[in-house]
Amino acid sequence: MLQNTTQAEPAGDAVGRAALRLRLALDTALSHLGATWLLAIIVVVFSGVVSRYAFNASFSWTEEGGLWLFTFLIFSALPIATHRSKHIAIPMLRDMLPQGGQAVVNFLASMAITYTIVRLLSAGITIADMTSGTSITLGLPSWWQYAVIPVSAAVLLLYQLLDGLERPEKRGVAMAAFAAAILVWLITDVWELTEIRSSSPTLLLALAFIATLIMGVPIAFCMLFAAFVASDAGDLLPPAAVVHNVVVGSSKFVLLAIPLFIAAAQIMNAGGLTVRLIALARALVGHLRGGLAQVNVLTSVFFGFDSGSSTADASLLAKMTVPEMIRNGYPAPFCCAVIAASAILPNIIPPSIAMLLFASIANVSVGKLFLAGILPGLLIAALLMVTVYVLARRHGYGQATPRPGWQSVSAPLKQAIPALMLSVLIIGGIRFGVVTATEAGVVAVIYALGIGLFYYRDLKFAEVWKGLRESSIDSAMVGFMIGVAAPFAWVLISGRVPQQFLQTMVVHVNEAWLILLLLNIVMLIAGAFLDLTAIMLIVVPLTLPLVLQLGVDPIHFGIIVVVNLMLGGLTPPYGLLVFIPSAITGTSVQATFRAVMPMFFVLVLGLALITYVPSISLAFVRAFF
Repeated sequence: MLQNTTQAEPAGDAVGRAALRLRLALDTALSHLGATWLLAIIVVVFSGVVSRYAFNASFSWTEEGGLWLFTFLIFSALPIATHRSKHIAIPMLRDMLPQGGQAVVNFLASMAITYTIVRLLSAGITIADMTSGTSITLGLPSWWQYAVIPVSAAVLLLYQLLDGLERPEKRGVAMAAFAAAILVWLITDVWELTEIRSSSPTLLLALAFIATLIMGVPIAFCMLFAAFVASDAGDLLPPAAVVHNVVVGSSKFVLLAIPLFIAAAQIMNAGGLTVRLIALARALVGHLRGGLAQVNVLTSVFFGFDSGSSTADASLLAKMTVPEMIRNGYPAPFCCAVIAASAILPNIIPPSIAMLLFASIANVSVGKLFLAGILPGLLIAALLMVTVYVLARRHGYGQATPRPGWQSVSAPLKQAIPALMLSVLIIGGIRFGVVTATEAGVVAVIYALGIGLFYYRDLKFAEVWKGLRESSIDSAMVGFMIGVAAPFAWVLISGRVPQQFLQTMVVHVNEAWLILLLLNIVMLIAGAFLDLTAIMLIVVPLTLPLVLQLGVDPIHFGIIVVVNLMLGGLTPPYGLLVFIPSAITGTSVQATFRAVMPMFFVLVLGLALITYVPSISLAFVRAFF
C-alpha cells in the first residue's frame, strides 16, 4: 500500500539511516511521477472518446500516445514496485536452508537481479541510441519512448545499493553480490572473455528461470534473466532486441485498460461507491444465517461488476467488515477465509483485469469474454453463499433474523444505483460498440470521479491523487511482467516448444474432456506457486492452439483459465488473497488457509461445472453476439 513509502524499519547506523531517507524520498518522487503518467493516459484516452462523439473526428495520436505513456509509467514506477515486492517472489530454496545456506542463496539472488538490471541498462542505452526517425502521429523523436528504460535501470541499481546499505547485518553480502554481478557483466558482455553456449537454448531458459525462481528472485526478473541468458547462448536475440520485445509486449492498446480499471477501483473506494454497495448487500442478505459473511460475498459480486481488482476487494473488505464480524462472534480465520474466497469474484465477473490479459494474449474479443464471465461469476457466488450458510449453521455463526421490509431495502438501493450503473455503462458500452475496452476503462474512471465528487461528495482531490499514485505502482508491476513475457515466449517459440507440446498431446491424448482435466490440474498446481499473470503468460500461448484444435471455444477456455488461476490465490504456500486479509487483520495465515479449504473445494466443484458445461460461459455470448 502507498503508506509503505513513509514507513520502514529503522536502519541500524548513520549510513543505513541516510540510505533509508534517500530511498523514501525516491519512493515519493517516483510515485508522483507514475501518477502523472497515469493521469496523462486518462486524459489522452478520454480525449479520443470526446473527439469521436463531440466533434465527429478521431485524433490520430491517441493510441500511440497512450502506449508511449504506458511505457513511461511502467519504467518510472518499476523501481518502487520492485522494491516493495510487488512482483511475487518464491524463496522456497532459501527458506529450506540453515542460516549460512540462506546467506549464499541471498547472495546469488541479489547477484542475478543486479546482473539483469545491468543488462537492462546496457541494452536500453543501445536501443535508444539505435532508434532513429520521428513518430508519424506524435511528431516526436522515436528514441524518446526508449530513453526511460536506461534511466529506470539506473534507478533500479541505486535501489539495489540502498537496499544493501540500509541494514548493516546484510551490507557485506549485498555489496559483494552487487560487485560480483558487475564483474560478471564486464567479463561476459564488455570484455567478452568468456561466453555461454548451448545447443538447447529453451532448456537453458527453463533451467535459468527455475533456478532463479526458487532462490527468491521476483518472477518478472526471473523471466528477463532467463531470456537474456538463453538468447545469448543460442544467438537468438541481441540484448537490445530482448528489451525491444519487452516494450512491444506491453504495447497493446487493450492493455491500457488495466491501469485505467485499477485506478477506477481506487477512486471507487475513496469516493464512497463501495460503502454504498456494502450497505445494499447488508440490506439484501444481512438477515440470512451467517449474514455478515453473506454480505462479504454479495459485496464482492457488486464490486466485481464495477472493478476487476481482486486484491483491492480483499484489502477493502478486510478493513471494513472484519472488525464488525469479530464483534458479532465470527472467528477471525473464518472472516478472512470468506473475504479471500469471495475476492476471486471481481476477476471472474466483468470487467476483469485477468480477462483483459487473456484477451491480449489469445487475441479474442474482450466484449465476449466480459459477457461470458457473468453466469460463471454468479454461479461461484451462489456456491459460496450456500457454503457460508452451511458453515455458519454448523458452527453457530450469525443467527438468522427476520427479513427486512421494502423500506429497509429501498433506501440503500437508491443510494447504490449510481454505483451499480457503472457496470451497465462498461458492459453495454463495449457490447454495442460505443467504446472499446480501453475506453470503457477511462469511462469507469471519469464516472467514478463524477459520482464521488458531485453525487456522493465523499471524494477529495488529495485522495484521488493518492489513488493514482498507488494505481501507477500496481500498473507498473503488471505491465512489466507482461512485457518481459514477450522475449521469454519468443525463445520458447524459436525452440518449437509450443509446436512440440501440441504434437505430443495430440498423439497421446485426443479427447477434449481429458485435455481440459489435465490442464485444470496443471494450472491448479501452478497457481499454488506462481502469480496469475505469470502463469497466464506462460501457459496460454502453449495450450491455446491445442484446445482450439480439439474444438474448445476460446472464450470458454478463457473463463476456465481465469477461474482456475484465481483459485491459486487461495492455496498454500503463496495464496495472495489469503495473505492480504490475514496481514491486515493480524490473523494467522495458517489458520486462514485451514478455514478457506472447505470453500476452496466447493469452488473446485464450480470450476468443474464451468469446464464441462460450456453453456454456463457461452449462453450470454450466443444470445448477444
